[in-house]
Amino acid sequence: MITGNVHEELIRYFSTLVKLDDNAVSLVRKLYEPKMVPKKEYLFQQGQLCKMEAFVIDGSAKVFYLDDKGNEHILYFAFNDWWIGDIASFNFNEPATMSAQALEDLVVLTINFENKEELFLKVPQMERMFRVITQRTLTVLQKRFFLAMSGSAKDRYLQLIHRHPKIEQLVPQYQIASYLGILPESLSRMKKQLYA
Repeated sequence: MITGNVHEELIRYFSTLVKLDDNAVSLVRKLYEPKMVPKKEYLFQQGQLCKMEAFVIDGSAKVFYLDDKGNEHILYFAFNDWWIGDIASFNFNEPATMSAQALEDLVVLTINFENKEELFLKVPQMERMFRVITQRTLTVLQKRFFLAMSGSAKDRYLQLIHRHPKIEQLVPQYQIASYLGILPESLSRMKKQLYA
């Protein structure tokens, strides 16, 4: 059950990027809908349309894809103040290439394409703000791409732990291994070497 004013966290997040007047705050409250996703349930699934973007208020999720053999590949973990969605599916109405699944009970605020366009029209500074968010996201993805291509599993693990110190309490080891692109046994060996 969703209690309290869940919009306050999103308004606070937006306010760090742009100045919101009362009209903008009112629109955010109106256009972003709260949603509770129980543990292990999906926010959206690969192959289906992703009809919303979501901002994480509480809980955590994994965003992943399944390859042709049914193997799971974790792209990222989403925690408080993170955005979740399949950008291509949301913006271009194509089937999602990934899924988002709650790792624990998840509370998000969602917005559909039409409501986001309304927000941009009525509050023009929000369009600029989402450009800034997109630039930040692309920067993170670019760094992760380069680390995946040139860094070792140890480097990727240490960066993950640095960014999310409590991740090992929230996420099973086999999922961390999937995120790192290694086998769970390799992660165990690496951790023994690191913490010996």
